[in-house]
Amino acid sequence: IAAFARNSVAAALTALKCARAGETVFSLMRPPGHHATQTDAMGFCYLNSIAIAVLEAVATGTKRVAVFDFDVHHGNGTEAILLNKAGTAFYSIHQHPCYPGTGTANVGNNCFNFPVTPGTPRNAYRKVLERALGELKQFKPELVAVSAGFDACARDPIAQETLETEDFHWLGQGLRKVGVPMFSLLEGGYSSDLPELVFAYLKGLTGK
Repeated sequence: IAAFARNSVAAALTALKCARAGETVFSLMRPPGHHATQTDAMGFCYLNSIAIAVLEAVATGTKRVAVFDFDVHHGNGTEAILLNKAGTAFYSIHQHPCYPGTGTANVGNNCFNFPVTPGTPRNAYRKVLERALGELKQFKPELVAVSAGFDACARDPIAQETLETEDFHWLGQGLRKVGVPMFSLLEGGYSSDLPELVFAYLKGLTGK
């Protein structure tokens, strides 16, 4: 497991490098990372790949980095690591109540949470995603790191949300319109539809 977790971090750092070079990049690696804190593994996550990549970006000259986490579970580890870190902002759209039970309100000066109730209708869910994207744009990031979890899909076995394939395509289009370098890392998503969902998201990101 340790080797796989380190490989996921290496892939995240490679994704950062590719994004800085102007590429549209998605890291299709597991295990995921957004629940892991600086000291604890949890929720299938061992090392927080996205937080490590964001801290590397800041340390190497990017002044404003935003994390957009649309996994159905709150990215509590990413929040804990980036809390009040200068030059970073964290936006999480997630089901509540749901594992890990956090993310009910904004914390610190840079962590913004958008909880949605189980079974939220698709149109209402899109409005929350749109509001979070709007706030992210106001931050004026130079780089966006996306925790791309696909477990808000209506058929996912470990959550109770309603999104369909076309919603992930729409979300990819919305992120594309932010208009800054961006990389996406796979987080959750446990339905048999996962390949189709990822492909739809990628088509949105690339304008197809």
